[in-house]
Amino acid sequence: MLPKIIVAFAIFTVISVIPGAFADSISVDIEDSTYEIDFTSVDVEIKSVSADTDFMSLIFEIDVLSKNGQLEFNFDRDFFDAKLGSEDDDFFVLVDGDELSFEESKDDFYRNIVFSVDPGSEEIEIIGSQIVGISYLLEKEAEIQTQIEIEEQAIEEQEAEIISKLQEQCGEGTILEDGVCVLENPIIESVPINVTPLFLGFGIAFGIAITAVLILWGFGKISNRKLPEESN
Repeated sequence: MLPKIIVAFAIFTVISVIPGAFADSISVDIEDSTYEIDFTSVDVEIKSVSADTDFMSLIFEIDVLSKNGQLEFNFDRDFFDAKLGSEDDDFFVLVDGDELSFEESKDDFYRNIVFSVDPGSEEIEIIGSQIVGISYLLEKEAEIQTQIEIEEQAIEEQEAEIISKLQEQCGEGTILEDGVCVLENPIIESVPINVTPLFLGFGIAFGIAITAVLILWGFGKISNRKLPEESN
């Protein structure tokens, strides 16, 4: 409550000191809601105001009545502010597209800017970083995050498509593994077998068989020799 009293007293002081100063407010529509902007003007008529939530700015159409034209705006921080993270940032004031210097005072609840306007000026744009809780930085961060997710999804889809095409090139019974077609069920390598005992056993058996044949052959020879002797 105290800051509002101080601001009101400051505005009253300005009005009292500056001849022709006129305190008023003007309404602006933002996303189906209407907000009041307090200002004090000296020989400047504000004809209309609009909000650009893409650039976080307030645009005023004006008519400067004399060379002493001056405007003072008192912005509630909950409505319009300029911040970089948690720290205050500077407003930008453009008059017909040209940057204009200004004086500022502020507290925890309000920011007050004052500047002079030359005759013939038609438009004033005050650029901040957030309007009614809509933050430029948060909006851009969300857009960047969305773009990153879209690009990651596109990369995953491309990789899946490439893998699918490579898999199609693999023959039946093969699968794609680390970019190479390999057997789906690879043949187990045969275990080396020591054939020496086999050949040794075969040799022994063969020797025994030869020995048996020779023995039988010897008996046969002996029998044949005995038969003629007996016949004589």
